[in-house]
Amino acid sequence: MKTVHQLGRFLLPLGLLALAACQTVPVGQSQQQGAAAPAPQGATEQSKPAETVQATRQGAPVAVFLADTENHAGWRAVQIQAGTIYLNPQPIITRDDLDDVRAGTSAQGEGLLALGLTELGKKKVEDITGANPNMRLALVVGRTMMAAPGYTTAVSTDQLVFGVGTEANATAAARAIAGVPPEPATSGASTATPGN
Repeated sequence: MKTVHQLGRFLLPLGLLALAACQTVPVGQSQQQGAAAPAPQGATEQSKPAETVQATRQGAPVAVFLADTENHAGWRAVQIQAGTIYLNPQPIITRDDLDDVRAGTSAQGEGLLALGLTELGKKKVEDITGANPNMRLALVVGRTMMAAPGYTTAVSTDQLVFGVGTEANATAAARAIAGVPPEPATSGASTATPGN
């Protein structure tokens, strides 16, 4: 538990910094690799679950990648507001490793996206982060890097929670991952659904 609190104090500011601009992954990345990457257990202070949806195969691609601020052979550079981050092109977590996805907010009102992991997914994260300390986990949804918080020791949790700015960002990302259409606009105008 002490490690979780230490990670939270270290990861949250880094996650917010990396998230500030929500950067796009390079075009050369394959569709399967262009998925979202969850954040470690550092942001487990989820106080208000806004929405829970099951991860489905029809949603936006989602993956978590090992990332670092230093270049490694074969890794891909991604420009972010604070400089450059390098992603290992092989995802740690893909849709197959997810049980569910949840959106919510922290006690401070920050939007949080929680990816529920299968037992195999949990083991993958623990093994990779244990073998590669002091790096980052980059969450990519579609072709957008949502967050890339750092960690110092092995991440061992049944969910990865990422700070994604606002509750609206978290809800939109959760719905996209789950394949749920966006919520209708709140204006008085009525809208028709194509194909119905």
